[in-house]
Amino acid sequence: QGAALLMNWAAEVNQRPRLMRVQGTPPLSTYAYCESLVRQRGSRAAAAGLRALPSAARDAAVSEHAARLASRAALVVQQALADVKGLEEYVGLAVDAMSLVWVRSNAQTTANLAAAARRAGATADKIRTIPWGIDLTRFTPGPERTPGLIVSTRMHEPIYDLPTVIEAAARVLDSQPHATLVVAGDGSERAALERMAARRLPAGRWRFTGRLSPEDMAALLARAEVMISASHSDSTSVSLLETMACGAVPVLSDLEGHREWVAEGDGARLFPPGDAAACAAAVLRVLAEPDWATAARTRNAAVVAERADAARNMARIADCFERLAAHRPLPAEGAA
Repeated sequence: QGAALLMNWAAEVNQRPRLMRVQGTPPLSTYAYCESLVRQRGSRAAAAGLRALPSAARDAAVSEHAARLASRAALVVQQALADVKGLEEYVGLAVDAMSLVWVRSNAQTTANLAAAARRAGATADKIRTIPWGIDLTRFTPGPERTPGLIVSTRMHEPIYDLPTVIEAAARVLDSQPHATLVVAGDGSERAALERMAARRLPAGRWRFTGRLSPEDMAALLARAEVMISASHSDSTSVSLLETMACGAVPVLSDLEGHREWVAEGDGARLFPPGDAAACAAAVLRVLAEPDWATAARTRNAAVVAERADAARNMARIADCFERLAAHRPLPAEGAA
């Protein structure tokens, strides 16, 4: 009756030790665990149990079972875990029961997931893809940029490949005496990354800030010339949207998720994931082409204004929920 199951495959599950016993189990035992939850407590309890499985979407058995959990209720998929690779299969199998798909996935693009749903038989009236967006009143360009300021705003975890960022920055700083690197964020690799930076980067021209408040992050991006993201898996990255809104030029690993928002030469420079030399060359090209960089900033500001306004997008999501609860058709795709 318009109820929604929230399958929240979020990184926070790692902070729930009471559920850790399920992680790492082989597919069949994982499947049996989910089956027992459904038999004993119903689909809602099973959904809660599945939140404990960071890699569950890779298991075909669990993915197939997830399709049965929805039980004809409206299904909302919010996928925020960076290393999940199998969500296309998960959504495709679940589509027979879904009335709404809301996806923010770091592993698959929303376009791919919507296409998987269509292949599985969903009609266009049952699918809406809506990015979360960002606060466009906070993330705005600054009055002036710091020449040569390069920033990294991703977390210090393996999937974001900060070693490639540091190695690329070493090459840029070696050839650009005015360039500097600021690394925001935190994570399990921070100490090792700081040691690498001390070995590879010129003293006094780099710093690690730790986690920044949204206000401080906006101020940093508003001053930066370039933001580097070397991630190996991404969909709609909030860091990318913040960068575009603040006017730093994105230099990004060439991923399909990034290409939903920018392309090589169209708002960004792209490089093959893990290729520090290509990343450095892309940064140097941005710094050497100020007219192109200005055009990229103008283009990116227009894109986020049209597609990434969090206030407008969240209102659209709320409208979808209200319509489902009232048994009314979803609004047209793209409707405000």
